[in-house]
Amino acid sequence: MRTTILHGGTLIDGQGTDPRHGVDIVIEGDAVREIVPSRPADAYGTVDEIVDAVGTLVIPGLINNHTHGTAYGPLFPSGHAGLPHRQVLANLDRHLLEGTTTVLCVDGFVTAEALADTDGAHPVNVKLASCNTPSCLRAATIADGGGLAAANRAFTARHAVAAGAVALGEIGAGHTLGGGGTSYMYIPAEVQRRTGQTITPRQANALKIAVLGRHIAVSAFDPAAVEVALADAGLLGSLTVEDARAIVSDIVLPAFDVALHGLAEAADQARAVGVPVLVHNAAASMTQVAAIAKTGVTLIAGHSNHSSFELREAVEHAERLKELGAVVDVSTLDTFGAQRLTTGPELLYAMFAAGVVDTISTDYAGGHHDPILLAIDRSTKAGVVRLPAAVAMATANVADAIPGVAPRRGRVVPGAIADLVLTDPARLHRVGTVMIGGDIVVRDGRRVGEESHYR
Repeated sequence: MRTTILHGGTLIDGQGTDPRHGVDIVIEGDAVREIVPSRPADAYGTVDEIVDAVGTLVIPGLINNHTHGTAYGPLFPSGHAGLPHRQVLANLDRHLLEGTTTVLCVDGFVTAEALADTDGAHPVNVKLASCNTPSCLRAATIADGGGLAAANRAFTARHAVAAGAVALGEIGAGHTLGGGGTSYMYIPAEVQRRTGQTITPRQANALKIAVLGRHIAVSAFDPAAVEVALADAGLLGSLTVEDARAIVSDIVLPAFDVALHGLAEAADQARAVGVPVLVHNAAASMTQVAAIAKTGVTLIAGHSNHSSFELREAVEHAERLKELGAVVDVSTLDTFGAQRLTTGPELLYAMFAAGVVDTISTDYAGGHHDPILLAIDRSTKAGVVRLPAAVAMATANVADAIPGVAPRRGRVVPGAIADLVLTDPARLHRVGTVMIGGDIVVRDGRRVGEESHYR
């Protein structure tokens, strides 16, 4: 049995406890055997490898409970055409190089066979959530459905759980509930088709809000705001106010009420089959999300820092959800990088500072998500959350919230599976080494054993 020593590092074990400096982690086979004060390397005699961890921070492998494009099959809960397999593997490479060792794919219509094929092609542990309830399937078919084959339609949520799915989710989505998916995909595509002009996701989002408001309501239509949004997007003369109203309404509204109904339907099914339900939590769905939280289902309120929320609204909503026993998740989105829809970290920081965050994920952000460790690094340096607590939000808290997603993972303790990350304590997102099941799969920031798909 292979024995590896991580020698002399500083350990944050994922349980929210203070760092332990100068420890050796002894890994035997796929598990942590013991954690001891560091001693000279030659004291271990003959072992397979001693990894110099001096000057590094050792943490559990991250468990990301909200990812898209991480399994073969339809993309998003709108059933969009799936990504090429090479792109899926590149997405998994990206997560791995960011320190993530387990992902939950919440695209929702992936089959068990496709998941097994994905999981066998990449070292990251890929787990499945399903959104294939009657209303969610209908909403997907209305909004898009371009990637839904007969096998995807037939593989219902109940079938998925019986085959090993660990949650229902993402229930609702930015693509069926008028969220970011409509702003970075469907509205720009339709504007391009009609006018030949390209608009940004932020410009599309401004049009959507001017037509339907943050909470998605026909009564929110503001002709003056639509005209301003058209001007800002360079579309005056190409589209009228009524044209813009029709484009946004025809994209967002047909699936919206169906998807909204799907939240309660999926919660009922999740309760019946005994798994958590991860829902799209945004301004447009917040009332229904709060109602579901009262029903006793294990509820994960996804991306509770969604850009459709106003700051105070988001914090107060999260406080109410926690009172009702829900798990409040925040996502990195594209908060620090691309900012195609988000405008900065203020909402994320406010959620941390208010003490309402339970878990941290990435979501997709149109393929531009920021690394979890980057968000943790910036947030701890901003003083809004302590590092041990933030690490727990990306590791043990996730494992506890979704019991099937990462058994024996998320904590660095004797007996745990050895999913471990060595990173730079000064710049947490500079990941050096990643172990999965006791095997080193990233060394010096690069995939081991084969060419990375990620560029």
